[in-house]
Amino acid sequence: MRRIIKGYRRRDLLKLQMMAECVYGSIYAMRDPKGMTPQKMFPELFKVEDDNAPAPDITEQDAKDLQEMMDNFKW
Repeated sequence: MRRIIKGYRRRDLLKLQMMAECVYGSIYAMRDPKGMTPQKMFPELFKVEDDNAPAPDITEQDAKDLQEMMDNFKW
């Protein structure tokens, strides 16, 4: 499930990066960008994440709570 969510976020990130490029193009067309780049304007969109980072560990209590939620789920 985490990989699916990460994939959705990755696809959405590319869309947001293209929107940042369009904003930069608009600023560049209207006036001097004064050394700004899309990466400087929107640093969070261009931050590189480590895909091989280990997933955070869950505690025994968290695992029991999740198992209990799954067991009690009614279709």
